[in-house]
Amino acid sequence: MRRLNITPAEMESVCGRMVACRAAEHLGLNINQFYYIAKKLSLKTAFVKPRWSDDEDKRMQTLISSGYTQRNVAKILGRSEESIKSRLSRLRKK
Repeated sequence: MRRLNITPAEMESVCGRMVACRAAEHLGLNINQFYYIAKKLSLKTAFVKPRWSDDEDKRMQTLISSGYTQRNVAKILGRSEESIKSRLSRLRKK
């Protein structure tokens, strides 16, 4: 097997922050290589959605009230459009 030139920092930057198949593609690996390196470095590969902070909630509501579309707000906050929709509906129920 050829040597895989992936640094621990590169692996840490994607492990748990995106789905494994996308993380592997991002690093130029196949899925088996990705899991192999993650196991050797004792990194968790499960994708975990980042929690919403109070600042993000306030910023999102400000942007929406300023006339930004949900798609634009998603790009600004670095989240999916669907997460913006669901978070807005939860905040409106409060």
